[in-house]
Formats: sequence, C-alpha cells, structure tokens
Amino acid sequence: MLHRKRIERLREMMKEKYIFGVYVTSPENVFYLSGFTGFGDARLLIGRTNAWLITDSRYTVQAAEECPEYTLVTANAENIATLEELLRKEMICTLGFENERIAYRDYKALKERYDFVQLAELDGYFTELRDVKEEDELFCIEKACQIACRSLYEVLDDIRPGTAESEIAAELEYRMRKNGASGKSFETIVASGKRSAMPHGVASDKKIENGDAVTIDFGCIYKHYCSDMTRTFFVGRPDAELESIYRIVYEAQIAAMEGYRFGMTGAELDAISREIITEKGYGPNFGHSLGHGVGIEIHEGAAISRRNTKAIQKDTVFSIEPGIYVEGLGGVRIEDLVVAGENGLRILTSDFDKKMLVL
Repeated sequence: MLHRKRIERLREMMKEKYIFGVYVTSPENVFYLSGFTGFGDARLLIGRTNAWLITDSRYTVQAAEECPEYTLVTANAENIATLEELLRKEMICTLGFENERIAYRDYKALKERYDFVQLAELDGYFTELRDVKEEDELFCIEKACQIACRSLYEVLDDIRPGTAESEIAAELEYRMRKNGASGKSFETIVASGKRSAMPHGVASDKKIENGDAVTIDFGCIYKHYCSDMTRTFFVGRPDAELESIYRIVYEAQIAAMEGYRFGMTGAELDAISREIITEKGYGPNFGHSLGHGVGIEIHEGAAISRRNTKAIQKDTVFSIEPGIYVEGLGGVRIEDLVVAGENGLRILTSDFDKKMLVL
C-alpha cells in the first residue's frame, strides 16, 4: 500500500508535466518506489496505468515477494530490447529519467535506440519526493539514531590513550550491528589530536594521546534508513583554545535549534550558527554547510547551506552540525539529526548528551 501511494504521487506529476512514462535506474529510487532490496540489479518503468520491474533470474522470487504492485519482467537490467518493447507496446512517447543518476550506458541507449521517445529530466523531482518523510521512514531513522547513541555509550571506555582510531571505529561498528543495525551509514570518522582539524578524517592507525580532542562522526542503517551524528570528546585536560572552541560550537548549534521557525529557508538556518562562529573570530574555520538531509542516503534532499533559498518542509530530516577546525591544533564538531515540525525541531539523537565530556 505504501509504495502504491508513492507511485500515485509520481503519476500525478507525470500528468502535470505531460509525461507518459518514467524510467528509474538508481537503486535508492528503485527501493523507494518499489521496496526492492536487490540494490543495483533492477530498473523500473512506470506508466500512467501500469508499472514494471525489470531484473534478471537471480532476483525474480525476491522481486515477486517484495514488489506486488509491479509486473515482473525477467531480463538483464541492461537489456535495452526489453525496455524498447515495453515503450512501444504502451505507446510511451515522453519518458522521464533521473538525469543526475543514470549510468552513461543507459543514457546512451535512451538517446540512440529510442529516437521515438522524447526524454524529460526528472532528478529534482525525486529529491523533492523523498525529502518529506512518511511515518514509517521517521520510525526507521529514529531507530537508527537510537542504535547509534547506545553504541557510542558502549565504546566510551575504549576512547583512551594508546587506543588506535581504527580500533575505536571497528568496535563502534561492531556494537551498532550487535544492537540491531544492518551496517554503517558511511565510513566512520575518528579523528584525534591535530587530525581532528580534518572534517572528514576517517579513522587511521594513529593512537589516542593524552590531551587529544577526539571527533567521532558515524551512523548506522536500520531497515535501509540512515542515522548520522557527531560528538567531540577530550581525553585528559583539553587545550584552552579547543575548550573555548567547543563552547562556541555548542552555542552555535543550540542557537540554530532554538532559532528555527517553520517555513524558514536552509540559508536562514545556516546563518544563525555561522553568525555566532564568525563573531567569535572563527568564520574562516567553518567551511562547510550547517547540515544536510538524511534518509535512504546519508546525503539527500534538504541542504542547510548558504545557497539554499528553499523553505524547509515539515517532516524533513536533516543534520545540524557546526564545526570549527584549526590546522595544527585540532577541531570540534557537534552534530545532531532533527526532524522539522510546525512548532520546532525534534532531535532524533538526543539519547547521547552533547555537553563537553572529558574522558
């Protein structure tokens, strides 16, 4: 029933734009519209009244069980003859496609083989379609956040002098799986000491030292939906400047959360944190955006950045993650995942406190 509603929303757009069919190739959008979990091995063709899932014989049983709304077509997903037959049979003369995601071989086939079809670019539409989360999606994301918070608590004792960043990452990923996750959302970041000035400093063999700032940015997947959070800890007495930086980042994040108003744009929300950090003299050290959308993918939909002038929609899930990074010294980032509502933001990663913690 859930996927049928999504298909109907897509068909409403098709009618508005005079599109007779939509060809879906990215695994994420295939899953969103069908529930098919054989990532990378299926294509969808959605017409105004019929819908087909094209996959090979390895996945026919799985597809039949997971995707009852679709007519199953057994063929190689790259079999352009199969698609051509369906397009001609259904008299699809205008075909929407994911212009920013489609593989070159698929695009080339559409251009060269299907000269009877007019192509329409649709990638922005799928972004908007997935940006506003449904109740079941919010449940899965929140569950992933709860697993992540619990797992981080369980590895706190490992964050000590002599432990390698890679060991902390490995233990954290193990704990997330043990606590119910199907995997990690992205490559776990554990950056300590001077490496904490690297916003995307994935875990290395460097060992934690006394006095280090340790930034851990990580997430897990629950039923195909991601979590994302960051905490920065201090091992032993922190450097005075880094301690001050922590307080600034904390203030900037709290200000954004409390300053959010329904209908404000991503740029307006970004400006709240950025203004505080700039006033404290660290504007050039906050180089990334304040946040990004999260869902089936770790980066999707809403951009909480200086360039986004679109209003944040109700039930959009996104991160709020200000950071300050000083080369040669270290850095601090605090990140929470939130869902937008008409009366404020609901924090999904609140199970793990973000006040400064010295281990």
